[in-house]
Amino acid sequence: MTALIAGPEVARGTSAAPGRRTLVGLAVAIVGAVVGLVVTTGHEIAYDDKTADIEAVFDTSETTMQIASFAGMAAVALLLFFGAAVRNALKVAGRSWFADVTLFGFGALGLTFASWTVTDAALWQAVEYGDESTIRTLATISDVGFLPLMASMIALYVGSGLAGLTTGALPKWLAIASVVVGVIVPLGPLGFIGFMLLPIWMIAVAICVRLEPSA
Repeated sequence: MTALIAGPEVARGTSAAPGRRTLVGLAVAIVGAVVGLVVTTGHEIAYDDKTADIEAVFDTSETTMQIASFAGMAAVALLLFFGAAVRNALKVAGRSWFADVTLFGFGALGLTFASWTVTDAALWQAVEYGDESTIRTLATISDVGFLPLMASMIALYVGSGLAGLTTGALPKWLAIASVVVGVIVPLGPLGFIGFMLLPIWMIAVAICVRLEPSA
């Protein structure tokens, strides 16, 4: 009877924190998915591009577009899982509201990637049906689609850096570097530095973040 009573308590006290392999595996999977998407469907659409040029970019089969769309949404889901795992790890060394900011940053990044995927899918459909006015509208939206990216990177870089500094969850060098990158993100063209460093940063955080001894 004692064992039956104690069992639920033990189960509730069991750590379910993500381990190092989980963090690194998620980071590598995200990097692989993003790199694959950039290689296969990477393109820049500007509002002043000629309609014929845009149509040429999206002159692909429905199967190709579906695969790219599904892969994009899978990457979004992986970002959410990774963000939750990083938030949990950042709170191991001490509670910090900056860890919550980091999670929100990953959520905003996921929404940004999702919006890019949806815009590309809509552009493909507009090209497929020859709807020129819709193509022009979506091209304009695509041209300014980087704006939400800036907000998400500020939150995840600065949030994780400050969480690392206040709790010791990250090495000091990585925490400071994260804050610096997050601060320069809104500075025009320098913002692309944060995007280019994002894959390396995620892997570095997955490897270096402080975890519970059992993890």
